[in-house]
Amino acid sequence: MTRLLSVVSGKGGVGKTTISVNLAASLYDFGVNSVLMDTNLTTPNLGFHLGIPLHPKTIHDVLRNEANIHEAVYTHPTGLKVIPAGISISDLKTTNPERLARVVLDLVGEYDLVIMDGSAGLGKESIASIESADEVLVVTNPNIPAVTDALKAVKLSEEFGTNVLGVVLNRVTGSKAELDVEDVESLIGYPVVSIIPEDPLFQESLAAKTPLVYYAPKSKPALELKRLAAEIAGIEWKMPKVSQGSLLQKLINLFR
Repeated sequence: MTRLLSVVSGKGGVGKTTISVNLAASLYDFGVNSVLMDTNLTTPNLGFHLGIPLHPKTIHDVLRNEANIHEAVYTHPTGLKVIPAGISISDLKTTNPERLARVVLDLVGEYDLVIMDGSAGLGKESIASIESADEVLVVTNPNIPAVTDALKAVKLSEEFGTNVLGVVLNRVTGSKAELDVEDVESLIGYPVVSIIPEDPLFQESLAAKTPLVYYAPKSKPALELKRLAAEIAGIEWKMPKVSQGSLLQKLINLFR
């Protein structure tokens, strides 16, 4: 049975697309028959993360009935299947996000898992991405504005009957000014399923247009993203032992 998973945030700049890309890459490496789709229709940047050239057909063409969903699937050099979005102003003006749910249904039966990289904010396209999914994964940062907006995304998900898998606490530095896991879980009402530390390697991998799990596969955040992907897919994967002195272990000890 095909699972439809939307990665949402409620706020821009929290690292949602980075999480989506690395989860999708990890799932592909685990052998999961999956596809990553850009459902950020107004400010798409999934293609930039993966170095995807201008693809002849995009999700915008599909939503305009100018192509079918299978024509818009791009095979990344790594083998990862991606459905990119268009980046022109005309794409923004002529696309109706309300057709997304109908379009996504055409992927059911073709893949085991469809990962939708939702848009920032809580506009029509964000709502369409949540409504089209069976499950959502909420990405936020450990500060009040990000968590407050994440809570709004959670409430929308509940309203549409979309199952909330949990919260990814991203860009964590360990600063005393940050909210801790208990604060975030208390405010949002769902468990924190992953803690991703802030790391300059993310910027390096973005510049290289390569997912972190490929760019620095043994780095602490890459290993945590792989662990999360395995958990989502229900795959047994033993995370390599992390040194007690590492940043990731310190953060896990601090928050848990």
